[in-house]
Amino acid sequence: MTLENKKFNLLLSGGAALGYAHIGVCDFLQERALAPYSYHGVSMGALVASVEALDISLEEKKKIYKEISSIFKWLSFSFSRSLISFKKIEKIVDSIFKNSTFKDISTPLYIGVTEYSSGEYISFSKENNVLIKEALLASIAVPALFPPMKINSSVFVDGYISSNLPLYSVDNDYINIVVNVTGKNSFYKYSSSKLLELSLFKNLERSIRILIYNQTKLALSQWKKAYILLEPELFAFKTTHFYKFSQIKAKGYKEAKKILV
Repeated sequence: MTLENKKFNLLLSGGAALGYAHIGVCDFLQERALAPYSYHGVSMGALVASVEALDISLEEKKKIYKEISSIFKWLSFSFSRSLISFKKIEKIVDSIFKNSTFKDISTPLYIGVTEYSSGEYISFSKENNVLIKEALLASIAVPALFPPMKINSSVFVDGYISSNLPLYSVDNDYINIVVNVTGKNSFYKYSSSKLLELSLFKNLERSIRILIYNQTKLALSQWKKAYILLEPELFAFKTTHFYKFSQIKAKGYKEAKKILV
């Protein structure tokens, strides 16, 4: 499908390192001078959506993604409130967004988070106009890995817990490009014998991907908006493969080229 002369929203799912594929999709759109009307993101998708929504040059974005691709260099272990200290990530996010709010950028941006007390999916935008960096840190705050984020009087964690696709913040009738990096192509169709040989961690990661895939599949079936679904082929990558930036990004570009041309 061609998007030329059409307004569209870009929706980016969570998926940790698999979210690098979102950057490949954005690269494809930029090459063809196709700019989304609005950006919607959850977790890693929120990080990419936030960077893409900024009024900065392509070169500046590349520099930011270079920093993001070295994510494990930011991390240090802590056994107080979480397994990983958030300090270095906070520093990177602060250097990118400083004290910008949602009203400070021209392109509509929506960041999905989970209100930790109620479990409800919440979308931050111009309507509540908190600091972008605070909303973003909340959206990537995976419980047990990163500490919850307090904003005003509420506590928030990663948006994927309540919804791994930011479907509920779309408030217009434009076409929606939905990029789901934990979709049907994110887990390999193993034989029964191979499945029985999977290690503890491979079993855990596969189970989580299948769980999220089925949840998002159901959510999309009930969604009333028009959309085009991109599900990059990412079964060969782990959610911790942050060092495979180029390979994962290329998968997103390839999927966009296949579906959107």
